[in-house]
Amino acid sequence: METAYQKVKVHNELEWCQVKDMATKEKIEKVLLKHRVSYFVKWEKPKFFSNDTFGSCVFCVNQLQKESADNAIEELAEDVRDKIRFINRKVEKTFY
Repeated sequence: METAYQKVKVHNELEWCQVKDMATKEKIEKVLLKHRVSYFVKWEKPKFFSNDTFGSCVFCVNQLQKESADNAIEELAEDVRDKIRFINRKVEKTFY
């Protein structure tokens, strides 16, 4: 028996925010997990002539959980939030 969900392909992920250091990334992950917000991380490699060795990572969340993610991030200290760049754009690539 075929389920109704097999033929439906939904792309409702947002590129939510971008960080450039590992400590901030780990703090965001902890607060999102604490608030039960599902996410995935896309890694962007540093440019060829850049001195940056970490690159950057982009947190992607579901559109329906964006408000929960925004509320969760308010728990972080202000100095940590200053290191976060919010993007809020739709993910363009299909991952399957």
